[in-house]
Amino acid sequence: MKKTVMCFVMASFILASSLGFSACGKTSEHPSGTSASAAANSSGLDPQSSTHTSVQSGSINPLTGQSNLPADAVGLRPVGIMINNIQDATPQHNIASADICYEMQAEGGITRILALYSDWKNLSMTGSIRSARPYFVELAQSHDCIYVHVGGSQDALDVIQSSKIDSINGVSDSVTIWRDPGRKKSMGSVHSCVTDGEKLLQCVQKREIRTKAKSDHTAFSFRPEGEAQAPQGQPCTSLTVPFSSYVTSRFLYDPDNAVYAKSQFGKGQMDAASGKQVEVTNVLVLRTSITPTGDSLGHVDIQLKGGEGIYASLGQCQDIRWSKESTSDPIRLTDSTGQDLLLNPGKTWICIVGQKDDVEVE
Repeated sequence: MKKTVMCFVMASFILASSLGFSACGKTSEHPSGTSASAAANSSGLDPQSSTHTSVQSGSINPLTGQSNLPADAVGLRPVGIMINNIQDATPQHNIASADICYEMQAEGGITRILALYSDWKNLSMTGSIRSARPYFVELAQSHDCIYVHVGGSQDALDVIQSSKIDSINGVSDSVTIWRDPGRKKSMGSVHSCVTDGEKLLQCVQKREIRTKAKSDHTAFSFRPEGEAQAPQGQPCTSLTVPFSSYVTSRFLYDPDNAVYAKSQFGKGQMDAASGKQVEVTNVLVLRTSITPTGDSLGHVDIQLKGGEGIYASLGQCQDIRWSKESTSDPIRLTDSTGQDLLLNPGKTWICIVGQKDDVEVE
């Protein structure tokens, strides 16, 4: 049975918290578990956790919490690539290999994706790449990313300049970001801009862009590997996230592999490089204020200050809160009572939607 989630007014939210209600509007009927095998009985929360987990092993990927990072990627800043998500530009190359993806509206109801990669030196051809928006720039800044894009709205370009963001812009650098002949032939020139790890590294070295990460902390707080737990709340085998009348994302849980497979435009979201569907361990839906700017291009203003949300993993979901103190600060995730949230190790897809978008859990 479908349930429309998080349509509570603030008063209801406070009341529910005080009465012990959890995940997506349902009362938890299960005690906490300790492993993925006990996922339906587990919490996903640790009141003693810090906002970000300090990296204890040299091989820990700071974007996923998994110990699979190659030696030449340890200690590197991540790269954030602005991925085109209009239907004509799909399938994208290397979208499935991103560690974290942020999906938000860009213009006219079309979404765009900020794809973050820790092991970017070894990327094969990735794209297609499109223009910047200020809220994507802010998220890239909060992850200390080297930001890769092709042009941008004027307010985004202003933020890049004023905040001194390390960016690689295909408008002025056609060597690092080039037009792939195959994509150009099949999808058109505007959907053909790509890059790869070799070209990115050459650009970074030539321009002497800082590559060392400022912090040894992970992007979010993660549980230790082998100790995954499902969020405390209701079952979530399917999560449907409408961004606009143009595009809706759907995440279908695969219990055999403990991942959510992503679909859009009525079919699986495929990776042109691997031929595989996008799969992630964690799905976050973060609500915020989204308002039209009023220009002729259908641009929107997206606030990144905080609000309510949903965390889904291992076939369960729960209501959460999120906050962001400043443009350079990372997003903090908490439960409805303010306790820090621990994500399961793995890839994460983050959908940022409006306050009233009709997100559905099944």
